[in-house]
Amino acid sequence: MSILRKRLSALLLLSLLFLAGCEEEKTSLSYLAVNHTDKSVLSITINGQGGILNAPAMGGGGGEICCVIVPSQWRPGLTVTIGWENDGDWLRDKNGQPIIRDGIKVYVAAPRKTRTVTIPKYQAKEMQHVDIHFLPNDQVLVKLSDILPYHPDYLPAYPREMQKATQ
Repeated sequence: MSILRKRLSALLLLSLLFLAGCEEEKTSLSYLAVNHTDKSVLSITINGQGGILNAPAMGGGGGEICCVIVPSQWRPGLTVTIGWENDGDWLRDKNGQPIIRDGIKVYVAAPRKTRTVTIPKYQAKEMQHVDIHFLPNDQVLVKLSDILPYHPDYLPAYPREMQKATQ
């Protein structure tokens, strides 16, 4: 092997080692959802991964699910893509009556939706869970927090009035 080829190989190896050492430190966090809309959220994905996390309509919250990976240090431009499916509805005739086929009401699933949203600035001490807020008009807010959404100091405020209306 020529000296030039050996030097290039050594340089390539050092470059790869340097790049491996520069990898961003990440943290695994559970996530939860708070639904501020009038339609239940049946399933959620974060960056294409996730599963069922039922967040009932009008202020319902789903349980915590593991996990989503986030950088340990916030940096400008961090985004996340949230996908979700709302509860569908029964197919109805022109009089508003549910259509029945083979003795079963016909259910029409809601279309899947996605939004890519910015992750607001966070500090390492706030990194206990990722909160996903589903807002009216298919808007989504994501934040990392160290307090749960029903805590009085949490913003946006947990929709207690909406939740009481459905009980």
